Amino acid sequence: MSVRVARAAWARDWGAGCRRGASNFPLPPPGAVNVAELLRDATAAEEGPREAAARRRRPPGQCSVLLFPGQGSQVVGMGRGLLGYPRVRELYAAARSVLGYDLLELSLHGPQEALDRTVHCQPAVFVASLAAVEKLHHLQPAVIENCVAAAGFSVGEFAALVFAGAMEFSEGPAVPPEEFLQVSLQTHQDAAG
Repeated sequence: MSVRVARAAWARDWGAGCRRGASNFPLPPPGAVNVAELLRDATAAEEGPREAAARRRRPPGQCSVLLFPGQGSQVVGMGRGLLGYPRVRELYAAARSVLGYDLLELSLHGPQEALDRTVHCQPAVFVASLAAVEKLHHLQPAVIENCVAAAGFSVGEFAALVFAGAMEFSEGPAVPPEEFLQVSLQTHQDAAG
C-alpha cells in the first residue's frame, strides 16, 4: 500500500468501506455513525507516479513509522488527555454504537478490574490508539504525511490496519477476543492475495 493511499485512508476513508470486499464483517446497522464523515480531510488528492517515485526516495530521517500498543497497555484514565482534540469524542461515540456500552466512561473511570478484562481492554486500547493518531495529526501532521509503515502489537495490529485503510474502524471494536487471531490472519491473507 502506498504512503499516499495510507494517508488518504486516514484522512478521508477511515471506516468508509474503502476495502469492503476484503472483509467478512456485516455492514454496520442503519443509523450507525459514519466515521468517514467525521474524519474527512481536504488533503486527499491523489499523487501521480512522479510524486510517488520522489516520495519513495526520501531519506530515512524524513520518514515515520507508527507502532500501535497492544493489550496490557490499558490503564484507567487513558484517553483523558486526548478529548480536547477534534473528532476524538466522535471516535468514542462510534465505538459506543458498535459495542453497546460507554467505552469512554470505562476508560476514564474504570474500575481497573473491568478495564483489564479482554472484552473491554482490546476495544479501549484500539480506540485510544486511533485517538492518539488524531492528536498526532493535529500537533505534527508531517508525521502522518510521511508515514511509510504502520504496525501493532496484539490488538494494536487492528489500529494499524485501520490507519492504513485495510480495515474499517467499525470492525475493530467489534472483533470478539476469541476471533482476534483468525481475523488478523485473514486480513493478512486478503492483503497478500
